[in-house]
Amino acid sequence: MLFSTPFFCFIFLPVFFAVFYLAPGKRGVLLAAGLTFYFWGEPVFCLVVAAASLLDWALGKWIDRSVGWRRQIPLVIGVAANLGLLIITKYAFFAVSNLNFLLDLVSQPLLETPKIALPLGISFIVFEKITYLVDIYRGNARPASSLLDYFNYVFLFPKLLAGPIVKYHDIGEQLKRPYFSTVDFREGMMRFIIGLGKKVLIADQIGVFADRIFEVDPVNLDMGTAWLGLLAFGLQLYFDFSGYSDMAIGMARMMGFRLQENFNNPYLACSISEFWKRWHISLTSWIKEYLYIPLGGNRLPAWRVYLNLSICFALSGLWHGASWTFVIWGILHGAGMIADRLLWYRVNSGIPMVLRWAGTNIFLLMSWSLFRVPDLASSLVYLGAAFGRRPEGGHAVFVTADILFFLTVALLIVFVPLIPRRTCAGLDSAASGWRILRMAWCAVVLIISAAFMSIGNLQPFIYFNF
Repeated sequence: MLFSTPFFCFIFLPVFFAVFYLAPGKRGVLLAAGLTFYFWGEPVFCLVVAAASLLDWALGKWIDRSVGWRRQIPLVIGVAANLGLLIITKYAFFAVSNLNFLLDLVSQPLLETPKIALPLGISFIVFEKITYLVDIYRGNARPASSLLDYFNYVFLFPKLLAGPIVKYHDIGEQLKRPYFSTVDFREGMMRFIIGLGKKVLIADQIGVFADRIFEVDPVNLDMGTAWLGLLAFGLQLYFDFSGYSDMAIGMARMMGFRLQENFNNPYLACSISEFWKRWHISLTSWIKEYLYIPLGGNRLPAWRVYLNLSICFALSGLWHGASWTFVIWGILHGAGMIADRLLWYRVNSGIPMVLRWAGTNIFLLMSWSLFRVPDLASSLVYLGAAFGRRPEGGHAVFVTADILFFLTVALLIVFVPLIPRRTCAGLDSAASGWRILRMAWCAVVLIISAAFMSIGNLQPFIYFNF
């Protein structure tokens, strides 16, 4: 059930909120909606997640009751069970395919490659379930007071399929007492509509153009078109994923929950380290808190710190997808983080900011090619076209006026935070006139988005694949 469909926006959501606000048992309504939402897209795996969540809840109680080293037993069982679920559903095909490659080299019989459909949101669900057990073990949170509360943590439908990744210690207390607030509902609704506009009016439209470019054999692309394809895909990816995050955060706010921000103008970053403080913030903070720091973080000798960064980013790439292209993407970003520490921070004060920004974003656009093409060889051929290695008379994809308009709007939104702002008396976010203007703008965005949705050219969210 896509957030950006007429059924979800104009039937599922209104019915849910009507029942949620009128019913006395809000937690029960919340769980029923979450189960319905996930069962709609994953009827079989919904039962698997429910069974695994029941195990987590029991293990959380076990951890809380245990003392000393015995607390590690249920923790290890829970983490292993969740990672096993992720490995079986997401990485079995990848692992067997690579093993068969090695067996073929030594002329050994090949294994049968498993055919398992990737369940929606599995990476996000597993990471959140692990945080629950680790938070209890560390003493950062108490076990859920009821199975209902824990199931609501797992099946909270705004963040269920593509985040933000929510840590249990950030939302556990909120889940016990969902509440209604007209201010939260209004602000959340406007945030949802802005996210919808990002997805339907920008990401989906630019995505059509990006698809046209990437469908061309890259050996036949001219240099300008190749870079235009990278730019279009980079903008599509950002507006698609940040649009989903805005919609998720907005819906949660309408229910009375506060979720972590997931983006902060990432394409304004002037280094790779700064980019990862702005992009997919919930994943970055999860990796830091549950992987990087346990590996030793910054407390170890420099070579170990760099090794830890490499491990974390390689696993981050693998988390995004069961393919060597994602692993290489992660390794490249880890190398970028290491380069920042070794060199970039020492010399960047002498480099004009515009050049630092340009260098960072050229690196980002080049790395996104690994997300978009099927394999490393295709990425290298595409990047070869971007740097002019092509036959004479390379193919160019014609840019229509509507695509030029959407690209311009997207770039303007990316750079809006750079515009100097002055606080005007009576024109803050709480002023009634400003609030009415914002609501009117959101109404326009909703109407136009509904018109585009009615055409039926709806695209799945890109991060559903991860």
